[in-house]
Amino acid sequence: MKQIILTGSSSGFGLTAVKTLALKGHTVYATMRNVNGVNAAVAKELTDWAKTQQVKVIVVELDVTSTTSVNNAIADIAKQSGGRIDVLINNAGISFMGIGEALSIEQTELLYQVNTIGPERTMKAVLPYMHQQKEGLIINVTSVQSRQYFPILSTYNGTKAALDAVTMGYHYELKSSGIDVVSIQPGAYQTTDITTKSISGNNAAVESQYGADVLDFKRALFKFFEPTPASPDPKEVADVMLKLVELPQGQRPVSNVVGGGGNTDKIEVMNETMRQIVEGTVEFLPKAFPA
Repeated sequence: MKQIILTGSSSGFGLTAVKTLALKGHTVYATMRNVNGVNAAVAKELTDWAKTQQVKVIVVELDVTSTTSVNNAIADIAKQSGGRIDVLINNAGISFMGIGEALSIEQTELLYQVNTIGPERTMKAVLPYMHQQKEGLIINVTSVQSRQYFPILSTYNGTKAALDAVTMGYHYELKSSGIDVVSIQPGAYQTTDITTKSISGNNAAVESQYGADVLDFKRALFKFFEPTPASPDPKEVADVMLKLVELPQGQRPVSNVVGGGGNTDKIEVMNETMRQIVEGTVEFLPKAFPA
């Protein structure tokens, strides 16, 4: 059974994944911010649930926007795990749906800090342990929006596209070291907290300068994210996490779309095209420019 670190465990995909992975016998370090504050109730609920189910879930304070917090959390986890870290799942994220101009630059920076730079922080913190083991798995939760650049999600799209690019690069950098780096690209799961925890733009007044076409699209997008009885189950994403964890090293696809809706086939073609471009270049350049 594996020692798994999962960020953003307080809600959404993360909370479901903690339970899915733990019930399969894995030890899950469920990390989140403010375990003694706003997330105290969910931290206690997870701890109590783990005792009832007789599974291993350990709640750990971790803020992906702080290098000190990340390094302290990973060091603490390594002590508890006997120095072994098998899997890191970068799930923590925040969303913004609205006119991109409505975001202050500080809010844009926050989106990139949480969604893009945060995963790089945690990767850099766990990789020394994985190198020592000569094996490991890093799963970065990106989004189908890393491939389809709808308006009203402009900055969010950028953060997820950047993380997908980082994932692809790390995948080939670490492949020969026995460490798999892959992404999961979830679609829309309306029953998660994607809208309730979405930030609001500080400069919302700029919307008065925009045309009806854009504002109609924004209205329709928010309507699309309202939960209905037909909304997909976010456990689908947790199940893909579990599948990737349990696949043998070297057999995990670099990109994994789940719940992508009507554009799934097109996104998978884009992913395959990008994989071929990167692999072709990785094979070609050393032959063209031998050492």
